[in-house]
Amino acid sequence: MTKSSVGSPTSAVWDEFRIPDEGNNKAQTTGHVSRGTASHSPPRSHTTHGNRDASHPPGAPSVLARGLAAAAFSRQTSGQGLTGNTAASPGRASGGVRTRDALLRRTGSVHGTYARRPVRAARSDDTSRPIAETEPISIKEFNELNNNYDTVDGYPRNSEANGEIAQKIEDGIGQEMTGYPPEVIQFQQRETHLQGMLADLPESERQFYAAAAAMLGTAYPLETGSDSRYEIGQKMTALEDAVRDEANRVRNDPVDRALSIFNPPMGVAWLNKEDRDNVDYLDKLRDDFLDATNADERDEIFEEASELKDGLQRSISAEVDRRRLTADGQWKEANGEVDRILSEARAQTDPAKRYELIGRQLYEGDPGQDTLKDKVVLAFTQRMQDSAELRDTLDTWHAQVSGPLNAHSVGAAKRYTDILRNLPPASGDYVRDLSDQYNAVLKDTSYKDYSITPAARSEKLAGQVLEGIARVLLGVTPLAPLADLLPSTLPAGIRMGLDYGSALLGMIAGEAPAILNDVGLAGKALATAAKDAEAANLASKDGAATGENLAQSAGRIADRTKAGPSAGRDAQAAGQAIDDKPAVDAGPSIDPTSQLAHQRAGDYPYGSLEAYADPNVHPADLHSGARPGILEDARGDRYVAMHGKAYHVRFDNQSDTWRVFMKGADLKPQYPVRLNEITHRWEINTEVGLTGGAPKISEQTRKEIIRLLKEGNLSRAKIAATLGISTNPVARIMNEEKIVLTAPDSLRTLKITPADEREIVRLLEDGVLTRVEIAKKMGISPSMVGKISKRNNLGLHGKYLPPAIRRKAENLLREGKLTNAQIAAETKISSRTVTRIKKDMHLAKFVRRRRITPEIRQDVIQRINDGLTYDEIAAATGVSKMTVRRIAQQTNTFRGVVRTSPEQIDRVFTLKDEGKTPQEVADAVGISVRKVRDIYANVNADSYKRIWWDTTPEKRTAAIRQLDEGKNANQVAKDLGLQIETVRGIANQHRVARDSLASELLAEGRSPEDVAASLNISPKYVAKLTKGVPESTHEIRFTAKDRDAAMEMFEKGYSREDVATKLGISPWKAHSLANEFRTNTMNSVTPQQLDDIARALGLPDYDFTTGDLARATQLPETTVRVVEQEYARGLLVSRPSSPVAGTSSAMPAAEHYEWLPPLSAAQEIEAIRAMDEGLSLTDIAAQLKEPGAVIQQLYEDDLPLMMSRDDPPDAPPAQPPAPQTRVLSKEDEAEVQEIVQRTGLRRSFVTSLFFT
Repeated sequence: MTKSSVGSPTSAVWDEFRIPDEGNNKAQTTGHVSRGTASHSPPRSHTTHGNRDASHPPGAPSVLARGLAAAAFSRQTSGQGLTGNTAASPGRASGGVRTRDALLRRTGSVHGTYARRPVRAARSDDTSRPIAETEPISIKEFNELNNNYDTVDGYPRNSEANGEIAQKIEDGIGQEMTGYPPEVIQFQQRETHLQGMLADLPESERQFYAAAAAMLGTAYPLETGSDSRYEIGQKMTALEDAVRDEANRVRNDPVDRALSIFNPPMGVAWLNKEDRDNVDYLDKLRDDFLDATNADERDEIFEEASELKDGLQRSISAEVDRRRLTADGQWKEANGEVDRILSEARAQTDPAKRYELIGRQLYEGDPGQDTLKDKVVLAFTQRMQDSAELRDTLDTWHAQVSGPLNAHSVGAAKRYTDILRNLPPASGDYVRDLSDQYNAVLKDTSYKDYSITPAARSEKLAGQVLEGIARVLLGVTPLAPLADLLPSTLPAGIRMGLDYGSALLGMIAGEAPAILNDVGLAGKALATAAKDAEAANLASKDGAATGENLAQSAGRIADRTKAGPSAGRDAQAAGQAIDDKPAVDAGPSIDPTSQLAHQRAGDYPYGSLEAYADPNVHPADLHSGARPGILEDARGDRYVAMHGKAYHVRFDNQSDTWRVFMKGADLKPQYPVRLNEITHRWEINTEVGLTGGAPKISEQTRKEIIRLLKEGNLSRAKIAATLGISTNPVARIMNEEKIVLTAPDSLRTLKITPADEREIVRLLEDGVLTRVEIAKKMGISPSMVGKISKRNNLGLHGKYLPPAIRRKAENLLREGKLTNAQIAAETKISSRTVTRIKKDMHLAKFVRRRRITPEIRQDVIQRINDGLTYDEIAAATGVSKMTVRRIAQQTNTFRGVVRTSPEQIDRVFTLKDEGKTPQEVADAVGISVRKVRDIYANVNADSYKRIWWDTTPEKRTAAIRQLDEGKNANQVAKDLGLQIETVRGIANQHRVARDSLASELLAEGRSPEDVAASLNISPKYVAKLTKGVPESTHEIRFTAKDRDAAMEMFEKGYSREDVATKLGISPWKAHSLANEFRTNTMNSVTPQQLDDIARALGLPDYDFTTGDLARATQLPETTVRVVEQEYARGLLVSRPSSPVAGTSSAMPAAEHYEWLPPLSAAQEIEAIRAMDEGLSLTDIAAQLKEPGAVIQQLYEDDLPLMMSRDDPPDAPPAQPPAPQTRVLSKEDEAEVQEIVQRTGLRRSFVTSLFFT
């Protein structure tokens, strides 16, 4: 087997950093680069320095650079010099892409016609190459990838889509921030536009600029002084200019433009939970792309990433539109209230009562709790800002009520218009503070002082900075909930940006105490807390600051810093960590991934280093500094000398490294460098670590990193985020352990079982799922699926669809005889493509075409038995997911989960005990990785059945009581004759839910004795729970803001467990919030709409989609989806209606439907207690006098592992358009009449279902 001998990085980036020889001023060289038979010589144009040996000095190469350079872009070169690559500088457009300023906006759609991609000829020897043989990547290949997959009408599709999303969000900020100070709104709009440009930048730059923008964005609304706001605005302008320059550079740099495809899209926060998982998968594709060893693999991966990114951006755009429509209705209602208030005021003839009426109508006893009341206050403020006529009217009314008071020497009432002259700081308490000012007019008293302790203030500011970072990076609007998005750790790039932003604010604020100093201190403290958290995570120490605790830790550090010498020794030590002033010439570090990608492609990031040299300084005029290799001038400025030129350097305390920077351009990316002590040469430092040096990694953390790397399911960045550390230790361990850096699922390195390959081929032939979805389903990479697809000649390659095939698909759709899957098989395209063609055609779907034929019903049942999800079955058969669910219920057909033999199950657990990875187990047993993980989680190793609750209520109750007494699971299992998994299921689910409820009751102030009596558990056990419940913290732990975030998450498809974890609340609290969400949603549905939906869902021979029902009822699809779920749970019950008077031919009386709401908290407590006592669900329902379906639902909610986890909800679509009026044919008319007569559905409702 021929194996490439990959040496150290040998590009001119390394050659550049050499100290000139004192005698002849020539670069020193040492060593030699060995080359194997698979080495590739560089083009002659890349060797302008002759045959000079460009080997890497011994002892110098970093493992990160070595590993990434060798595996990501294997390109063995010699003598690549500096001037030889200047032709590839980023000043020129590449691949025919038009150069455009990133701030310019296009009004047209970016989803035009894609550049046609030439079909690549399949290589006959594709699977027979040696494992380690690699093909170099080149600038030409990057250009081809961009042209084939990221160019639409001559523009970069990815960048344009990010810009359009940013513009949409920016356009909506004015409405979202109604009633806020105009200058604050304008600043937030600028920040949102900046976010759109940041989405294209390399990671380290994006982090730095985002953190700096977050610091400015936090300070500006809180600072009310016009001079300081002007200064902040100037700093923001400089930041915008720097980001704009970098965004334009990326658009014209083929390497960074291609890598930006793998970046998260602008507006990640707008995605639902499933799509956010796909964003993580996009990051995994980046790793696959960097690890791929030939152009075919890179092409496959890049195509999949481009397709996935395009889908995510479309979902975000649709969600922004939907939210905008929802907000329009809410603000319309609020403005209607303002109109009503002013109308009533004008009708009032008594001046005093008229003036008081406005204040009373705007009065809020507890601002922030009533969304409509909050919006009315904001809308009234905005009306005053916009309308000079209203301001004059209010001042006139003020004069009319104040004149008589002044005549009697009584102080005049306060003016409403004065509020505009003294708007409160635009903080998170803006609505409360603004409402207090209106209340002050009404009461004629000063509004409340909501001052808080210095420690709480520091924590609050740190939390605002942390939120600001998330908002900038994820495209969140200023007032949107953020609880599910707050980062738990901050990478070095963000910490550097925080320090830089703190320095800027310090320059503006000066020495005087001001809010800017406080925000700057909070930012520095947050960076320090994040560094401490990462160090603790690396060392596997308990108490590491994560999530909300990160802000709390930063608050404590800032508070101790303020205390100064008066603080104790520990407090002074904590504050000393942030005492040093950060350098105002700090800038972002050059992204290591981008740097190495350019290096291996024979190009340079950000242009030549020569541009960084100071032309006015010569090394001979400098003297040696205090540090080895450092030169200084008379002013103390520091330099390094290279090739006879002087380069400015600074020492970065945050990352413990020297950086080359461009004087006068502090926001331009900077090169981290270090002096090699052996060769005395300067070299790129690719191992930038934590402040003060990287701490030792614990053996526990190291083992976890190795395990996750070997599993290959997470990207390196995702592994780092999961463990709360930076990516450098992950890359370092990966190389130390010699974990091969090749695409983990390449056909050359991974043995696919025949069963897996047959399943992949079947899914490809089915045409339902994309390659990305098949890869996720089977637990492999998209490149693997692509190779199997090519090997079996399945489907068309690329995005171009020949007109002949499109016409054939359109004709088959018009005929209406075949399902989507059948049309896809007939035309050799995917079902997704068929769906897109159907949408483009705007076909009218008649009701009779929605009949469920016996063939379709049997097809659905067969696919259920095959274990497909409801989403997959719906896409393949062309029926709705609700219809699939109904057929499953009617035929008692349930999705198969365990389709493995007892022998295979035994083998799975044996291999697991031997320490094998899921992939190794799957290979050995001959099943998929997904099946292996399912067996791990849900199968009893002894009985080969699904585990958890296969026992009687009496034994379940006994198990709970024995666990309460302190017995372990093994003892309980032995005493009661139960499987250990059953006991663990009881402990992990039912008991946890009950304990969660007990903790919630304790937090609300209930005594331990009362809680013990309510839940029928021992006071001694409750006493144990009290240790984890802080006093008087219920309102602090869960606020109205948290509640809004929970409702937002439920709407996006998060489970109760997700909400509990993200918000840091108990499972029981999440359960009660889920009930509240269900109740609010169902209460928004009128009785007629409920009847229509339930009757339509009950038609056995028809299939209606969620969109059909939404259009017919004029309800949002998100609401209809909740109604469908409640129907499936059996919580919509029919009640006979009164007979309808009329002739015998009159429409029969139809049943009406009612929704069964969840139990109250008190009833749930009683029901759970009854379950503990061993009562049957029927007896509990009789005892509570509640329907059995509600008790059953509580039981299922309390025991979630009994339920088969169904497909996650789809992304909420835009608001449905108004139904179209069409003329029905006689055949359609007869069918409508027949349905109306048979079902009792309204004629208008059925008619509206005829067309989409």
